[in-house]
Amino acid sequence: MSRPITSLRFPGETNWELWRCNRAGKWDCAPAEVVEKVGVHGIQSICVDSSPFWSATQGDAVADQDEVSALRWEALGVSDSDGARQSAQWTVVEQPHRLLIGSMAITADMLEHESLAQPSEYFDFSARMLPLPADGIAVWKELGRYVSAITRGGELLHVMTLSSPVLDAEAVTELRDVLVALDAHEFVDRLGTVRVWTECEPSFLSAMSQTFHASDVVQEPRPTPVMPLRRVELVPLEVAQQRAAQQRRMRLLQIGTALAAAFVVVFASWALRLYQREIKLADGETAIRKVAPQVLAVQEAKEAWLAMEPAVSPDLYPMEIYHQIISLLPPAGIRLNEFQIDDVKLTVSGEASGVAEALDFREKLTTSEVLEKRFEWNFPVPKSVDGTRAQFSAVGTFKREVAGEGE
Repeated sequence: MSRPITSLRFPGETNWELWRCNRAGKWDCAPAEVVEKVGVHGIQSICVDSSPFWSATQGDAVADQDEVSALRWEALGVSDSDGARQSAQWTVVEQPHRLLIGSMAITADMLEHESLAQPSEYFDFSARMLPLPADGIAVWKELGRYVSAITRGGELLHVMTLSSPVLDAEAVTELRDVLVALDAHEFVDRLGTVRVWTECEPSFLSAMSQTFHASDVVQEPRPTPVMPLRRVELVPLEVAQQRAAQQRRMRLLQIGTALAAAFVVVFASWALRLYQREIKLADGETAIRKVAPQVLAVQEAKEAWLAMEPAVSPDLYPMEIYHQIISLLPPAGIRLNEFQIDDVKLTVSGEASGVAEALDFREKLTTSEVLEKRFEWNFPVPKSVDGTRAQFSAVGTFKREVAGEGE
C-alpha cells in the first residue's frame, strides 16, 4: 500500500508552487525556489499534448486501452522505452459499443525539458490536479502561459496551451475552433460552465458567454491543486534514466558490499583457522615442554647404556666377537692379520690363499645372522697379490639402534 501524498509541486502563474498538506489535511502553499523532492510533480501543460479518441467495444470484450493509447502516441513519436512512461489514458464516457478515452502524453519535443527532471516520487499532468468544472471549460495561467481544459461528464477531456499572450477576442476564437474540432468527432456533448481562474477583462467573460452560449461564466481565484483520485504512473524519460543510473549504482554497491562481505568472511575464516592452529601449536609446545625433562632423562639413560653396553653385554665382549669371526674361517686358506675393536667400529683384515677364498669369507662375514644384527659392514673386493694370494680388509660399524634393544 502506497503512502499518502503530503507534498506536491505545481506550475503557478509565474513561478513553481510548493504545496504541503498539514496534519489537519489542509494544503498550504510555500515558495518553491529550492528544488526538493516532493510527493507528486505537476507537469506543466506546455510540455503536454492531448488527443482524446473513441475506442470500439464488442459485448464484454474491451481492448487494452493502455496498449491502444501507447500505440497511438508511438505513431506520433512518443514511445515508452528504457523504463519511461510518457503517456496516460482514462475513460471519459461509456456508450454502447464504444468508449471515449482521454489521452495525454509528454510532447516529443519537450522530453528533455528541465522541469521534467525535478525530483519527485510520482508525476501527473497539472490539469488533472485541479477540480475542473463538469461539462465546461477552465482557463488559468501556468508560468506566464494561458492554459485551457475541457471536460465532459466530470472527466478531463482535452488540454491545450493557448497561443494568445492575453485573454482577448483572439483567445476566444482559438477556444471556439478547438471546441468545433472536438464536436466534429462527437467528443463534446454540451457546454454549460466556464471558469476563468486568472485575471481578465470583463469583455473576455462576455465574449466567452456569447460564443459558447454558457449561462455560467465566472472569474475566480484558481483552486488549490490536489492529487487526482486515480493516479497515472507517468515516468519522464530524464527521470527514467536517472532511476536506471541509480539502480545501476545500487547494484554495483550491492555487488561491492557482497564482495566485501565475502572477503571479510574468508579473511575471518582464515584468521580463525590460523588462530586455532596457533593455539594447537602452542598447546603442543606446552606439552613438549612438560615432557622434555622425561625425554632428556631417557635419552641420557640410553646414551649411558650404549656407553656401558660393551662392558656389560656378553655378546659385545671383544673376545666373544673375535670368537664369532674366527668360527667363520675355513680350516685352511685364510689368515687374520688384524682384529681391532672400539666403541664405534670393528676392523678385520687378513690374507687368503686366493681370491675365491677371500670372497667366500666375505660372504660368510656379511651374512652372519649374529654379526649382521650388530654391524653395518663395509667389505671392499679383495685385492689379488702376485696372482695367488688375496688381501682383504673389512670394517663393521656398530648399529647403535640394535645395540640399544637390550634396554
